[in-house]
Amino acid sequence: MATPVVMSALKCLLIPVLCLLTHPNGISHVAAAVAPPTQPHILFIVADDLGWNDVGWHGSEIRTPHLDELAKSGVILDHSYVQPICSPTRSSIMSGKFVSHTGIQSLISATKPCGLPTNITTIAQQLKGLGYDTHAIGKWHQGYCKEEYTPSKRGFDTFYGYYTGAEEYFTHLRSDTVDSKRWTALDFHYDHGDEYTNVMDMNGTYSAVPPEYPDKYPNIKDKNRKTFAGMVSALDEAVGNVTDAWKKRGLFNNSVIIFTTDNGGLVHAGGNNYPLRGQKFTLWEGGTRGVAFVSGPLLNKTGYVYPGLWHVVDWYPTLVELAGGNSSDLDVDGFPMWSHLSNNITSLRVNFPYLIHNESDTFAIRVNEWKLMIGVKNDTWHPVPPESQLGQVELATSDNFEDGELLPEKKKKQPVTYLFNLAEDPTEHNDLSQSNPEQLATMMKELENMKHPYAPDICSKVAKSEKSNPKNFGNAYSHGWC
Repeated sequence: MATPVVMSALKCLLIPVLCLLTHPNGISHVAAAVAPPTQPHILFIVADDLGWNDVGWHGSEIRTPHLDELAKSGVILDHSYVQPICSPTRSSIMSGKFVSHTGIQSLISATKPCGLPTNITTIAQQLKGLGYDTHAIGKWHQGYCKEEYTPSKRGFDTFYGYYTGAEEYFTHLRSDTVDSKRWTALDFHYDHGDEYTNVMDMNGTYSAVPPEYPDKYPNIKDKNRKTFAGMVSALDEAVGNVTDAWKKRGLFNNSVIIFTTDNGGLVHAGGNNYPLRGQKFTLWEGGTRGVAFVSGPLLNKTGYVYPGLWHVVDWYPTLVELAGGNSSDLDVDGFPMWSHLSNNITSLRVNFPYLIHNESDTFAIRVNEWKLMIGVKNDTWHPVPPESQLGQVELATSDNFEDGELLPEKKKKQPVTYLFNLAEDPTEHNDLSQSNPEQLATMMKELENMKHPYAPDICSKVAKSEKSNPKNFGNAYSHGWC
């Protein structure tokens, strides 16, 4: 459910993306303890589709004791924002740029010849330049049709995981369709430098999680929610195992652990964001306000909830600053704020775009406590339902996406406009677009300023390609077709 990177990641339906960034003097695969290096070890964990109401510290019925311990002994980010789907959030982590500046506004399909532009310097490349060893584990989802898109060419010394956006966790198989032709093939790889190996490692027959994990929740009757809860418990256990391993190897005392979701929970798949409005695929708070924390002994102040605005692009310059680099020279949209998190100093961030998408006339921005949305489809609040009602929720009936791509609003003569004061109304119940025309006008001006510069949506422009068919590569998803 998460992906590790020493920077890493595990998968898009609830897989942590673990990112381990380790200093060369303290490589994590060395069993013996080593003297702490000057620069800290960095463990970056990205959970896939983890909702606001899916973690213990938010009062969920899902138990996450290891994550809770790390969060409560560190700094919980109460206003950390991500993109509403997988690839865009990961592109912002990797680049430090808003998606309207990378062109990754939509999902990077396994069958489309597109990826994070290669002229962008990734955080892994940046840290390599500062002397770090970098390793990625789990979900990549930043393009793979050509070798230049793959992790080992984007700054990672090694990669162990899958290139695309979803696969069976234990069989490592995924399926796709192009021109009515359907295939199922392996997507599991070990990449090291110029060596690429397809890993035939079948770890069981479960598609999601072994039954002992969902069986921990006999009171959850809905099948989807129960399975999802089991997956979160497995994720929590894995994070605990990694943390214990770092402690045993003498790495923890000089480590920073970062945890974030990549987007809100998907209701029909068992995720939940209540009391926030919306879900994955939507620009409402339930799709974009993500669970996040930073933990570790290097924080000066701990055990508190950070109230300031944070966007996922802020991790890039913050990590560079933490590693001893010069963040002022970076071409990024993020702010370096390690000292702010470590000392509970007011955030430098006062605004950000949730999304700027000219092709579909979809816009959402935040300025201080104000949120403006234009062309965004409606969604509602999704409490955890009793019994089996959750499985009856239709998929993506209220979002702006189809197969992860943004849709033009062709049916609307005039896009619907929403205005919210999130300080007073964090759950988006009271639209002020009609009652506060002065603030609406101010936000419209802010939107015009944020529209430029603009990178067109890369992946929505290209068609699916039969060349991506894994049968051309030994029945495995592989690069070399674009």
